[in-house]
Parts: sequence; C-alpha cells; structure tokens
Amino acid sequence: MQTPPERAPLLARIRDLAETINTPIRFVHEGLRHGRNERRALKRLRAATAAKPKLVIVLSAPKTASTSVLLAAREARGDFAVTRAHHAQPEAVWPGAGTRLVTEHGGQRHRAQGDTIMLPFLRTFGGEVRFISMVRDPIAYNVSNFTYFGRQYWLRHHWRTVRWMPAEQLAELFFRTFPHAASSVWWQREFAQTVGYDPLKQPFDTEAGWAMARSGRTRSLIMRIDVPDERKTTLLREFLECPSVPDVRRENLNSVKAPSELGERLKLAIAARPDYVDQVLDLPAVRHFWSDAQRARMRATWLRTDAPARPAPQPASTQG
Repeated sequence: MQTPPERAPLLARIRDLAETINTPIRFVHEGLRHGRNERRALKRLRAATAAKPKLVIVLSAPKTASTSVLLAAREARGDFAVTRAHHAQPEAVWPGAGTRLVTEHGGQRHRAQGDTIMLPFLRTFGGEVRFISMVRDPIAYNVSNFTYFGRQYWLRHHWRTVRWMPAEQLAELFFRTFPHAASSVWWQREFAQTVGYDPLKQPFDTEAGWAMARSGRTRSLIMRIDVPDERKTTLLREFLECPSVPDVRRENLNSVKAPSELGERLKLAIAARPDYVDQVLDLPAVRHFWSDAQRARMRATWLRTDAPARPAPQPASTQG
C-alpha cells in the first residue's frame, strides 16, 4: 500500500481555498430553490395526513441511528403517515456563510430546510401525533456529527486536504469548534419545544433503555440506540399499535460520506483527554438517560481503560 504524501496535493489545497467563495454561492443557489421545495414538502405531508389522519414523526437529532426505525415505521401497514425531522425549531436553521454554526444555547445549526415545515404544519394539524426519538452516546454523537457534516460545516475549508492534516490540528479543530453539549441541548431546545414537555423531567428506565410518555394529543417513545433491535421492534409495534411493523434492521445509508479514518483519529485524541470525557458524560441529558454505572463503563471505553490487562511477564528460567 502506498504511503500518502506528507502534504496535500496542490489541487486539493486550491479547492479548499476556493471554498470561501463557493460556500455563499452554493447557499444562494439553494436559497432560490428553498421556497419551492418547502411548498412541495408541505403539500406531500398534508396529502399523506389527509389519507391517514394519524401522524408519526421520527424526531431525532442528526446521526442518532434513527433511519432504521424510520424505515420500519414506513414499511408498516398502519393507519398513520410517517415523516422525519432532525430540527424543527427556527433557532436551529443555519442562514449560511458568515453566521454562527452554534445557537446561543449551545446547540447545532443546520441547513436542513426541509425541517422548517414541521412547526407551521403542527400548528394547524388537529390529529394525533406520535413522536419517536433516539438517544446516542454523546461522545460518539459529537465525533459522528463533526466528521459526517465536515464537508458542509466544521471542515468545509479543509475538506479536500483533511486526510493530510496533522492529527494535532484535526483534534484542535474538533475540540475548539464543535458544540460538545449539543446532544444534551437538543432535548430541551428541540424535543421539549416541539413535543410540549421536557423529557429530562420525566422518568426514564436506564436499565431498559427506553420510555414512553403521553402529553395531551401527543405520545412519545424514546429509545437508546443500544437497545437490542429485537426489543426496538417490539416497542415500535406496541407504541404504534401495529403488529405489521417489520423487524428493525441496522441502517447507515450514508456511512461513506466522511472518511472513516477521521473518526478513528479523533477517538485517539479523545482517549488522551479524560477532562473532555468527564465533561461530556456529566451533561444533563447523559445523567438522565444513563445510570452512574453505565456512564462509568462509557468513560472506560472512551479512555481505553476497559481492555483486559495483559498477563505479567514470567521470570526467565534459571535452569541451565
């Protein structure tokens, strides 16, 4: 296998420099299409709920393995329409180049324009709404969002040359630029504001890894992604009152968007930062969705102290 050059190719460096110009042009282009796309999405959602007046919304933060439950719900033969949103609140929409990528509360901002129809639609929708949300290890969440959305946000000025970037520089960008409390902020700024109750003030069985709740005309199912797929299937069938929900399967349709070595390099940097691991594992949502013992095991995994100890070397034989 050939060793990559120590410095990025010239063309890659030129393209990264050109991103300063390319980013605003791209977002102007998308903005011109936004109104039309929004009207189409709203029309499709209204048509779907006219045919099936019950609505299921997979409302889950980005990169929380929600695709598997979304597909299972869509493939079910139920009397409900199914849609998905990562961000419904206006504060989470990124206007584009030159504006902050982080909300004033420490959440992520995205250019997910399709999500902007959700709140206007819910204000006029009078039917029953069921929300499904997934919970992911917060450090894995941070790494995955930073790398997956690197091309669009966090690494957009380095995307063509990032594989040649020194490990120290990559780690510095991650620790400095990404909103590391975003996975916790999402629950109170997105879920609570959209669904109508604060999930961090409701009981959650950390051993089982899931909880159901009801508030007015809405119901919700929250599951950690480490719940076995067989159990996820059973919970979906119960929650949706639909025995035809197919088996939940692991899905990662966009797994190749970010080079896998980026995540591995960041994991090495995180293993050397116990202060960072402790800070993230102490966030309000993490303390709510995981027990102290579970968080201790997560800490050991990220700091790589959970590997079995190597046997002590045996003394050399003195026999001749």
